[in-house]
Amino acid sequence: MAITMRRKHAKPATAMLAVEFPRQGETITSTDYTVRVFAPQTAKKVGISIDQGPWKSCRSAVGYWWYDWSGFESGEHQIVVSMESEQGARILSEPHEFIVDLAAKPVTI
Repeated sequence: MAITMRRKHAKPATAMLAVEFPRQGETITSTDYTVRVFAPQTAKKVGISIDQGPWKSCRSAVGYWWYDWSGFESGEHQIVVSMESEQGARILSEPHEFIVDLAAKPVTI
C-alpha cells in the first residue's frame, strides 16, 4: 500500500498582507479613523496609500500595523498597503474599498 503525502502550499504573500479595518465595503461615520493592517511580524516596514495618494508610513503596535487617518471626505475610498520584507522585496496588497458617510449618525451601543 502506497502512502501519498500532500504538501501544503504556502499562502501567497498578498494573502499575508491585508487591511483588516475598516472592513471591505464598511461605512465609516467618524471624522477620525485608525486603519488596522495585518502584515507578517517579519515586515521591515509597512505603508498605506489612500485613493492612489502618496505613501504614508504605518506604525507597529500589538502585532498589527496602524495608520491614523483624518481630514477625509464623504464618498468611496480605496486603500492599498505596501510591505517591505526582510529580504527587501516590496509586496502590495489587493485594493480595499470602503465608504465614508460623515452625514450619517454614528451607531451607538
